[in-house]
Amino acid sequence: MAKELSSDLVEEILSRVPARSLVRLRFTCKQWETLIAEPRFVNKHLYHMRCREQQFTVFNNEHVISPLFGSAISYVGIDFNKPGKCGLKLPFPIALTPAINISHCDGLLLYVTKSMVLVSNPLLNQKRWIKCTEGFDHQSMDVYGLGYISNQLSSSFDYKVVRFRCRVEAKDKSRVEVYAFKSDSWKVVVDKNFDGFDGSPFSSVCLRGTPYWLGYNKDGIMSIQSFDFLQERFEPLFLPSPSIELENYCSLGIFRGDQLSLLLGCYRTGKIHLWVMKKQHWKTVMTVDVPQYPIFGQYLSSFIERNGRLALFIESQHMISIYIVGENQDYQKIEYLTGIGPTLSDCCYVQSLLQVPAFR
Repeated sequence: MAKELSSDLVEEILSRVPARSLVRLRFTCKQWETLIAEPRFVNKHLYHMRCREQQFTVFNNEHVISPLFGSAISYVGIDFNKPGKCGLKLPFPIALTPAINISHCDGLLLYVTKSMVLVSNPLLNQKRWIKCTEGFDHQSMDVYGLGYISNQLSSSFDYKVVRFRCRVEAKDKSRVEVYAFKSDSWKVVVDKNFDGFDGSPFSSVCLRGTPYWLGYNKDGIMSIQSFDFLQERFEPLFLPSPSIELENYCSLGIFRGDQLSLLLGCYRTGKIHLWVMKKQHWKTVMTVDVPQYPIFGQYLSSFIERNGRLALFIESQHMISIYIVGENQDYQKIEYLTGIGPTLSDCCYVQSLLQVPAFR
């Protein structure tokens, strides 16, 4: 029956199939194998997967005692159609050393430890080590971002990594470096307008190849900074005015797969506001009462489904509490036991068929 369908219809159907299933389906026939490997199809499939919004991901270290397995990354998938099955845990074996930091872009994971940096697509089981600069000394105050420069004419992407060190002393200037996969080399970038963050940023996302970080600047004011890989400089993004109050906390996210979002919680009113950036302006799209006030820390991040349900995450003592809240203020609570290690990243991670850049 598949042979009776037009090639365009087959492509349209397959572009909406989850990536995990396509990994198996690509061996159905030579035609499908060729189609699924095409960069044009991979980008089309990734676009559809970003907009599905049926899964939220929380990364954490799963320390395995056996030296044969070392450390792995697991994630919690949330299907809003079956919220009771949120406790799904799928291992991502990456390396023998626990991760200090994880960032991601279009299904690629940037995995950082004390002694190494690598980029990986766990679904395709592809890894590439990133050569570190001479005298590389990773510290906990180092921050990484994975992104790309888009070439509209060739529909190709030039993937890069940015690394900067947050200020420890007031007199220190943040050191910024950019890694290019094509040349397999790092270079120092001079940005006189960027002073870094006062401490590590507490939230980050990547949207259309541009990484964003949320944290406090040297004056103790909350700010959003993005990095433009084409211009090789940081660009500040203003916050909605209520977020500057000390009684609020914030978290970055991605809305509907292609818009920057901001979760703003107010300690004084006990309400959470979800803001979305539309045409360079912030707009409130949802407000709910806090189901449970976080005693330690804050809600890690948010996720909204098309029928107006918001998912909120709190981590406490290796336990993640997930609240699915409706606009009528009713909510459902689900608890999930994480691994031994701390939560590294909370995001709308989308599995993809994207090849690791310059993978051999």
